[in-house]
Amino acid sequence: MLFAAIKNLFDIDNVGNRWGVRFLYMFTVILNAAIHFNPWADTDFTPLMSWTSEVYGLTEYDTEKYEALLSAVPLSTGNIIYLATLLLGYFILLASALIYAGVFVREYRKERLSSDNTDEAKVINYAVNHVPDQPIKPIKLVFRVLLLLLIAALFSFPILFTVSYFALLLVIGLPFIFTAPVAYLSGDTGFFKSFPHAAKLSVRYYFIILRSMSLIFIVAVILSFAVPLLQYVSVTAYYIVHAAVTTWLWLSFARLAGVSYCTMKEFPLKGNKRPYAI
Repeated sequence: MLFAAIKNLFDIDNVGNRWGVRFLYMFTVILNAAIHFNPWADTDFTPLMSWTSEVYGLTEYDTEKYEALLSAVPLSTGNIIYLATLLLGYFILLASALIYAGVFVREYRKERLSSDNTDEAKVINYAVNHVPDQPIKPIKLVFRVLLLLLIAALFSFPILFTVSYFALLLVIGLPFIFTAPVAYLSGDTGFFKSFPHAAKLSVRYYFIILRSMSLIFIVAVILSFAVPLLQYVSVTAYYIVHAAVTTWLWLSFARLAGVSYCTMKEFPLKGNKRPYAI
């Protein structure tokens, strides 16, 4: 049963008829791999690293020298293009993960409704919600994905600059906010209500979600050491495999968020009985 639960986390194409997710996966891999083959991008940041060392190496506060260094940052146009495309790659990964999570919940509920004639499904739906959870409409899902991407674009930099001050609190609270985007993408709540709604559902599932997230993190760490070894064989192969593995891990996290939310909605851990779903 444990092996089946682990397999379920990484079986990313097990959604709907599978081909939609396979296309999403391949499209994301191609776009992220293409970033490294951009002929206008320059990945050589040696001058910038030397400049940074020189700035931090100033022993005295020399105003003229300091201003001269700041006015001549050795960041080429190619470097800027590479950084911009790298940032674009992360947003592509985020978009794919949000689409995957939303589609997962939608397909899960469609499948649940199609099998709603069984006695087990009727008991679950009546005991938990009295009515079956309805799948979100595609146009509404697209709108919500775009809104989350817009919010991420607006607040990503402020969050990155402040996250170091609240890193411990973020780690502790991550299982509570992990499923909030899925709650919003499912259509069950509005944006602001999705956070308290997800936190309320996650209270009893805190350590279960944390365990599953830790498992994916462990796999990610192992692969982060193994995949770079391909550079000694072929740089091209490394870029492609790196894009494939990164996309797979992002979608695995998205799948975990979808599985967690659907499980928490149907089985809110009342009493001692619970499914071994996540």
